[in-house]
Amino acid sequence: MPYAEMPANERERVAALYARQLLDTPPEERFDRVSRLACRSLNVPIAYVAFLDGQRQWFKSVCGLNVGEAPRQSSLCSHTILSTDPILCGDTLQEPRFADNPNVVGPPKVRFYMGHPLSTPDGYNIGTFCVMDFQPRHLDEVQTSAFLDLAQWAQNELNLIDVLTLQEALLEGKNELRQLNLELEKRSHFIRSVLGRYLTDQVADQLLEHPEGLNLGGESREVSVLMSDLRGFTPMSEKSTPAQVVNLLNRYLARMTPVIEKHGGTIDEFIGDAILVLFGAPIACPDHAKRAVACALDMQLAMDGFNQESRELGVTEMQMGIAVNTGNVVVGNIGSATRMKYGVVGSAVNMTARIQSFTLGRQVLISEQTLKELEGLARVDGHLRVKVKGVEDPVCIYDVGELGGEYQLSLPQPQHLRV
Repeated sequence: MPYAEMPANERERVAALYARQLLDTPPEERFDRVSRLACRSLNVPIAYVAFLDGQRQWFKSVCGLNVGEAPRQSSLCSHTILSTDPILCGDTLQEPRFADNPNVVGPPKVRFYMGHPLSTPDGYNIGTFCVMDFQPRHLDEVQTSAFLDLAQWAQNELNLIDVLTLQEALLEGKNELRQLNLELEKRSHFIRSVLGRYLTDQVADQLLEHPEGLNLGGESREVSVLMSDLRGFTPMSEKSTPAQVVNLLNRYLARMTPVIEKHGGTIDEFIGDAILVLFGAPIACPDHAKRAVACALDMQLAMDGFNQESRELGVTEMQMGIAVNTGNVVVGNIGSATRMKYGVVGSAVNMTARIQSFTLGRQVLISEQTLKELEGLARVDGHLRVKVKGVEDPVCIYDVGELGGEYQLSLPQPQHLRV
């Protein structure tokens, strides 16, 4: 008897069969229904759906035979899985592949065979749909068409297993993805909350959305720099306990931070009682000078609430001076690969610190460049020409008490002007 050759892709074919977990499983109505209908519509005694691994043919569904499995070597279906087309044999004794098969010359003496390969979506023939008879039969067009339709039904049922398996996998993956998203949201919330204590929301958001921003380096950009400082803080701190100093600073910064964030400022750092704030970095904005001056005025107004709280606590009231300067600086990540900060360097920062040293309590002093950027919206209560360290010629600085337009913030008129 000519045994069927092993398919060239036998290892992959068997792996595809095992992956679907069809062998040695309970009967399924989906396949039984096809087998029963085949027996009735084609008037044959035997119909089945079988799957073949390396050694055996296992019957997933069978009508007309009391058998669960059979040796693959002698199976007629071992020839069927070698083909992409069905085998339609009206008389097995006339077919060289079957003529001396033990199932043909011996029990059950199959004389009529129609077999169709059942394949996976990736083209592996893992099983067959077959009908048999003990008598040779003439194959007419109607019978052949009916068999092919039933074979397609069996194929669809096999495909449905893949669809359901994929659906289950997708559902499981969806559940896992949902869980991962929840964990990522918790982690992101935690990271954002931690970063938010050290960075502004803008910087934190930029780092989370663009991790490449952690690379060292910077860029030249025009920004407005604000620097504030508490007047009389150093003498007061020398007379107070460390706990009292820290408590005052925390109350002060808690008042100032929301004001700065409201106007879009980025807190670069706290330097004792001083605050260094950037406008126009890391998020660029064309009105950075106006925002910076509006923020400075608003911070001065916020000192009223801070001092009211100080009076209630029996603590000395404080006054604050603020400077704003506009110019080109280098902004970016400064430091080393293990420790860095988003910061700013440049002469414009140094100039801001110099201007700040001339401020009085409840005063906002700005540079000439910042005044130009305000486009006539500012109320200037006075100006000074001062000699600044590191600059050869005297520079003009301006005492601003009000900003109009959409910002609409003002301080009370000063008791005296420095001109």
